[in-house]
Amino acid sequence: MKKYLAILMTALALVACSSTPSMKDMTVRMGDTDSIQITDMRSLMRNGVLTAQVTIQNDSKSNLVSYRFKWIGKNGMAVTDEEPWKPVTVGKGQSTVIIGIAPTPDATDFRFELNQYK
Repeated sequence: MKKYLAILMTALALVACSSTPSMKDMTVRMGDTDSIQITDMRSLMRNGVLTAQVTIQNDSKSNLVSYRFKWIGKNGMAVTDEEPWKPVTVGKGQSTVIIGIAPTPDATDFRFELNQYK
């Protein structure tokens, strides 16, 4: 019985370790971005290239937000140099969808980096 319990516990631990990261884990916040909510985050492989879609909502008085994607390979390392920051205007109480396309088929994951100027 102890042997089966040990096998079950090991299997559960492996499943827990292989879970998909949360939106919070996939977001890197810089500056004062507490009032910017990430309401949805999705990705898919399209024609062998990773495409990411992130929906943000602005609850702050400032309309100027900037973002960039960090593209990561299957080994966990960045596959390209840092992208430049891309500005987007999002009014207070509004949301917008941001789409990023990996610059190389080597990207298998991404991180969404967010910054806000006040």
